[in-house]
Amino acid sequence: MTQLLYLEDPYLAMFSAQVIDVRNNEIILDRTAFYPGGGGQPADTGTIKDGERELKITGMNREDSGHITEGELPQIGAEVVGIIDWERRYKLMRTHTAVHVISGVAYNEFGVTITGNQLYEAKARLDLSFENLSHNMAESIIEKSNRVIDKDLEVKWYYIDKDDFLKNKNLMRVSPKLYEKYNKIRVVEIVNFDVQADGGTHVKHLHEIGEINIEKYQSKGKKNKRIYISLSDSK
Repeated sequence: MTQLLYLEDPYLAMFSAQVIDVRNNEIILDRTAFYPGGGGQPADTGTIKDGERELKITGMNREDSGHITEGELPQIGAEVVGIIDWERRYKLMRTHTAVHVISGVAYNEFGVTITGNQLYEAKARLDLSFENLSHNMAESIIEKSNRVIDKDLEVKWYYIDKDDFLKNKNLMRVSPKLYEKYNKIRVVEIVNFDVQADGGTHVKHLHEIGEINIEKYQSKGKKNKRIYISLSDSK
């Protein structure tokens, strides 16, 4: 089984590893810092250096954490170095944490939850379970989110027992079926503001996000309102 380094240190952009399997166009490593995608966050891209050769990693297989490449696969047992496209990853980290801030404001202020999202590099779309959400209300949520960012709160991630997770109604913002197979649930906490179950990568302090800007608002159904956001440079 591959050790998932990004769960503990999302700032790790280079790492050493051993090839434990190769199949089709995938390289399986004993450890990786490449995020395989999920929760609206795309998989990481980058390179794997096998001696003098440099293999471009264009995506990940979420099922086995396989690193997808178009190059010649290395030999099983080879010692390699993985290098993440850090500029891209860091923008996605900022975006992911920004979405948590927005969803925290929406949940705390209105009791609504995110029903879907898609993260991009310093951009995102969020679907919220509002029945009625005016453009002014959407702008207000983003304004309040920026006020939270101005507090530069710390962001932490850790694991809790599934029983404790199921007992906490504030954590139960998605279907519990998504977590049935886990005994421990990873949560991401914005200290003194919000905590959510999450397996993605995040920044450690809110000031790294920068400023959130609302780009567009749409109604996508009776209980589904969509907000498009972008991020300015980090503060």
